[in-house]
Amino acid sequence: MKKVVWTLAAFAAALITSTAAYAQDVNEPTRQEMPARLSSGTLDKALIANEKKMNDAFVKGDKAAFAALVAPTSFSADGNGFMKGSDMLAMFEHVKITSSSISDEKVTWVDPNTAIVSYKWTGAGTVMGQPVPPVTYASTLWTKRGDKWLAVFHQESASTK
Repeated sequence: MKKVVWTLAAFAAALITSTAAYAQDVNEPTRQEMPARLSSGTLDKALIANEKKMNDAFVKGDKAAFAALVAPTSFSADGNGFMKGSDMLAMFEHVKITSSSISDEKVTWVDPNTAIVSYKWTGAGTVMGQPVPPVTYASTLWTKRGDKWLAVFHQESASTK
């Protein structure tokens, strides 16, 4: 009986160890696996700052500042469907945001050159004469191209609460 218990205990320990190793392989890289420049949080802060700059450019109607942060091949998705980044620039004339705030920012690393910035947007205004949802949950996929970080995909989900 002791032999069976020890065998089962050894099997359980091996299973737990292999499951943890598998989870490590399929999940996002740990901070230990990221280069030192990522683990410091400096790049997290820079990407969040870029997200805020992109939002500010949209609110102010600054097409040049917005385009400088967005990849030419970018696109977005929201309750109205998909839109190319280049088409987003045409929307600037139809946007009137009177208040805007980003909170609850989080950076999730996909790999050392790709990260997702997610956050809660709170604001007021109109787009094409229609009121914007007062609370929206959003995320942007950022990728490093050369020495520059660019937004390649953005999604927004209006809060139902």
